[in-house]
Amino acid sequence: MIHEWGHFIAAKKCGVIVEEFAIGMGPKLWGKQKGETLYSIRIFPIGGYCKMADEDTETSSSKGFNSISVWKRMIIILAGVFMNFVLAILISTVMVMFTGYGENIISRVSENSPANIAGITNGDKIVNIDNSGIHLFDDINFKLSQRTSENILIGYERNGEYFETTVNVKKGEKLGVAFGAKTPLFGENIEGFEKVGFFEAIKIGFWKCIYMVKITFYGLSQLFTMQVSLDDVAGPIGLTTVVNEVYEETIKESVWDMIGSMAGIAALLSANLGVMNLLPIPALDGGRFIFLLIEAIRRKPLPPEKEGMIHFAGFAVLMAFGILIAFNDIFKLL
Repeated sequence: MIHEWGHFIAAKKCGVIVEEFAIGMGPKLWGKQKGETLYSIRIFPIGGYCKMADEDTETSSSKGFNSISVWKRMIIILAGVFMNFVLAILISTVMVMFTGYGENIISRVSENSPANIAGITNGDKIVNIDNSGIHLFDDINFKLSQRTSENILIGYERNGEYFETTVNVKKGEKLGVAFGAKTPLFGENIEGFEKVGFFEAIKIGFWKCIYMVKITFYGLSQLFTMQVSLDDVAGPIGLTTVVNEVYEETIKESVWDMIGSMAGIAALLSANLGVMNLLPIPALDGGRFIFLLIEAIRRKPLPPEKEGMIHFAGFAVLMAFGILIAFNDIFKLL
């Protein structure tokens, strides 16, 4: 829903009439007309839509979607994706405030470990691995899981100065370091640990969103290059099972652990939806943006019937893929 809310706000700001703003899909359960917009709740509580005047027609009224400049239409299309990322940042920020986070600062180095041999010591801040930026402990785990060589180039800061070293980590071996952590802003003081600050939590929330975007793109690349099987992919049905398992495991620890885990899943889903909608696939925002970009370059739109056919074909492919994933989820439950 946050996605459609982004379209709604951007359309209003650009002077476009929003004919209907719906929560959910299917037949209407409730609706109220307010000004030019019908606000409705649909029977299926999944998604929603923001219907703008003239959006799917060849006509162009004075306050219709097609009457505004191509650049404003681009802004409206991308606003939904932008809001997905904003929501992921907000959830991650609140989560950090209540659960803390793992730092990229080394708290302990094991003697004679690969890191120790390479000259890394306590207090060093890892800032890049193989020339890829590091901002969180999560980034370190992700980058090390991708390594294909025994030699890892690590950039770190010590007392404000930047250093680089090559660490030789054989297969099955670990760096031999432990990393620090900051405790929740809204939590008890713990001796030996610093609390995360308010503005620091916002910054970390942003980097957590970037991390989620990276792992989403990585997962898509694995899928498109056939490096993962269909069994490793889950749709809404499979996700429900995962969420239920996470809930049952974390609630045993504490309510806060459960809330933190659920918030993490929600943030990941929001970032994931943002990435998926950015893909240049017809019927998605990314595909629609490509058509607008072509229009901006050509200085005239593509014939509406041709664009409509392409979007319909893209939608059909997406629906077929969704059905395949749904059946796959069901078979895994049996």
